[in-house]
Amino acid sequence: MLVVLPLLAVAAVAWAITARGDDMVMGPGAFVAAWVVMMAAMMLPAAAPVIALYALAARRGAVAAVPVFASGYLAVWALTALPAYAVARTVEQPLMDGEPWVGRLVGATLLVAAGYQLTPLKDACLRRCRSPLSFFLSRTGSLAHPWRSLVAGAQHGVHCLGCCWALMAVLVVVGGMQLGWALALALVISAEKLLPPARLVVRAVAVSATAVGIALLLDPSLLAHLVFLPTTTPMPM
Repeated sequence: MLVVLPLLAVAAVAWAITARGDDMVMGPGAFVAAWVVMMAAMMLPAAAPVIALYALAARRGAVAAVPVFASGYLAVWALTALPAYAVARTVEQPLMDGEPWVGRLVGATLLVAAGYQLTPLKDACLRRCRSPLSFFLSRTGSLAHPWRSLVAGAQHGVHCLGCCWALMAVLVVVGGMQLGWALALALVISAEKLLPPARLVVRAVAVSATAVGIALLLDPSLLAHLVFLPTTTPMPM
């Protein structure tokens, strides 16, 4: 659909900005701005089918403009910026110094992400992300008001957050929003939401995260092979 093209263009611009600002060391204001841009880059492509469906109703005048709904969606992800910043700053210097507990923290985070991938809550949120038609059918008559459209976008953002929060935790803990990890996780998120064998993708991610997480718990020095460390200090056992 035509609405998908500008949406992907926005995501492409966001990726370009993210690539130029691939740096974990920044103040809270810059971090929040970078986080919002990165969330737009990562999540808008995965949300394209939902927004395209909304755009059909918008062209008939049944709902408010598409940017209103998309803004509500992105607002949910923007609210996660401050806790993400707190976590990133906590692990920033120890990661650079090669502290072994950071490797174990990453391993534990990966295991949590793997476990969450297989929970009923993950399945429920993923179903709502992949099949939003019933969500819109129950609300179409009320979304002409911009505020209600904004709230509906936020509600869909909550479903998306429920689906992806564990993967975002991996992004923050592993490498402070490094571009390579962001691209990899964006592909995983899009695959979960857009490809037909979603359950296979979810299980493959769970198995992979479990394997890497256990390896890091056993040998934290392996973290140096997963992230770009600004120093050459080896991570001790």
